[in-house]
Amino acid sequence: MHSKNYSLARLHQECELNYRRLLRLNKQNLGVGDYFCVESNLYKLDLNVINATRFTATLSVAIEITSPKWLPNIELKVRVYQDARMAEVIEWCSDRIIPWDLVESKGQQSRDEKWQWNLFLGELLLQCLTQTTFETQSSQ
Repeated sequence: MHSKNYSLARLHQECELNYRRLLRLNKQNLGVGDYFCVESNLYKLDLNVINATRFTATLSVAIEITSPKWLPNIELKVRVYQDARMAEVIEWCSDRIIPWDLVESKGQQSRDEKWQWNLFLGELLLQCLTQTTFETQSSQ
């Protein structure tokens, strides 16, 4: 089995890609209360801006899966760093905060859990970019 390189530089690359993918989904500035949605016959993705400052925004990402029925809905919190042009998953399923370091913690987290959730976000955003049904609302 090959060991993977979970360097901070590679994580930053993935976060930069996620930022660009988010921009392709929503081209406007992110303000509190802004909302955008992507729907397909398999899922509905809701993105809500829950916090915004001059250089950062926090998004609540809810994935409602319609098929197969046995899959649970997924909730993520994503921090968007507009000055650094990065977007990273900071929390998932409302009960687990991702640690900043990439080492195994005493809890149930695996060594690459931060990677897994940021890669998941990237794959999800790529899937959304191929869909045609977008809905955007702005509080501005």
